[in-house]
Amino acid sequence: MSLRIRLVILIVLVVAIVSAALSALYLDRLVNSLSASAIERSELASQQVNAFIVDHLNRHTNDFHANDPHNSAAPHPAESQSVESQWAEAVSSDPDITAMLERTMALSAALVEINVADASGNVLASSNPSRAGSPMTAVAKLTDWQALPFHRRLLDLMSRSRDYQVDVPLGIAGEAKPLFTTQVVASSVLLRSAVLPEVQTLAEVSGAALLASLLITVLATSRILRPLRRIELTIDRISQGQFRSGEAGAPQGPREFAALESKLNILGQQYTGAQKQATTLKHSVDEMIERMANQLDVATRLAAISRITGGVAHEIKNPLNAIVLRLDLLKARASAGAPEEELIPEIDVLSREVRRLDRVVKTFLDFSRPVEVHFEELDLAALAREVVHLMRPQTERAGVILQCQTPDHPAWMRGDADMLKQAILNLMTNALEAMKPEAMPNGGRLRVAVENSDDSVILIVGDNGPGIPPQVREKVFQLYFTTKEKGSGIGLAMTYRAVQLHNGTVDFESESGRGTTFRMTFPATVMHHV
Repeated sequence: MSLRIRLVILIVLVVAIVSAALSALYLDRLVNSLSASAIERSELASQQVNAFIVDHLNRHTNDFHANDPHNSAAPHPAESQSVESQWAEAVSSDPDITAMLERTMALSAALVEINVADASGNVLASSNPSRAGSPMTAVAKLTDWQALPFHRRLLDLMSRSRDYQVDVPLGIAGEAKPLFTTQVVASSVLLRSAVLPEVQTLAEVSGAALLASLLITVLATSRILRPLRRIELTIDRISQGQFRSGEAGAPQGPREFAALESKLNILGQQYTGAQKQATTLKHSVDEMIERMANQLDVATRLAAISRITGGVAHEIKNPLNAIVLRLDLLKARASAGAPEEELIPEIDVLSREVRRLDRVVKTFLDFSRPVEVHFEELDLAALAREVVHLMRPQTERAGVILQCQTPDHPAWMRGDADMLKQAILNLMTNALEAMKPEAMPNGGRLRVAVENSDDSVILIVGDNGPGIPPQVREKVFQLYFTTKEKGSGIGLAMTYRAVQLHNGTVDFESESGRGTTFRMTFPATVMHHV
């Protein structure tokens, strides 16, 4: 909804509310005035009727005198039932009283009937002769109707046709029960006839006021909002890069609008210049970001090379340590004059480790490419015992008790012996590094076990070290993730890769302060070697 329509609706609504409030106030005063006038005329008519009846009875009878200042009646001698009957007969049979009631009706157009009734409620005389002798019909009192709220009285006048009465008693002094009752009946229909022309006039005036306010508002808003429309067009023109400058391009219209348009032109020129500068700056930033991205890519590659180099050093260190220990052992035995038959097994161990070391280096070089797995049927239990035999000098030096639990029968599977030996060696090396002497006052225990079933073989590597923190357990197999200060984060990633290449699974259980146990599960084969 546009601003112009909103202004028109708002102003017309305000005018309508004011008109309705003023009309309601005027009608309230009008209805109050009419009801007060009706009550006043009805009471005046009742008093005139009572005064006429008292005067008439005093002139025509000897037993009735008015001795009450408020039109009450008192008998001259002691009242009696027969005297009251005579008075009632006098009122009902006197044609002057009936004529007087008919003349009193002319006092107000709102009066429809005047009745005089006795103490029993029977009509003795009436402005309507047909009512004489019948019981007087009681209707709502006009004073009670006047006490109603304005909207109730107005609704009654507009929608109902009801009669209201004003009754004035005429009695004997000292007696509570009145002798006669004068009833003056006023009709709301006659009051309505006085209100309707005023309501019609108010409706016409209010409608004219609303129509005039609508026309004035439409014209005023059109003129008031015209500068805003010109400002809108000026902003659109400036946004398209069209500026006015000099005397030829001076804007037409009020001085204030001309000043505003001039300032908008200046602002538009500044905005255009800032926009061009922003575009140039954006190009410079894009170029800078591109150079930074290239530098970041180079840095990332250098960091990856650094991590791979560290991983290579980490993975080579383990077999080198085993080789050094075996060479020391071989040197000691050779110095002791051990026979050649005892030295050959140690030399064979060194030869196998050198070949495995060569395989590790090649694996790192091919880590980003699919590695070739040399599958053959092997005994996982024998492989585990071989790795335990290789690692025993390191565990003894670290003060760790090494336990090897393998079944008496072979645990056959198809796999790459060198790759699996490296995976087992990585798990055992991590366990040894976790069980540092300062953290294990009672000494550490490293357990390697092999279990097999009908369809799988399981290799278990467990320790009683501090365990893996819960917050990093989901990341232990991620490449380059490590919790060690000088770790590479490659050992467990390569173990996980080796297990996956053998169609196996690897999982672990860890408890803080009680150690960690890794389980590698592989498919078993049914072929048995003799």
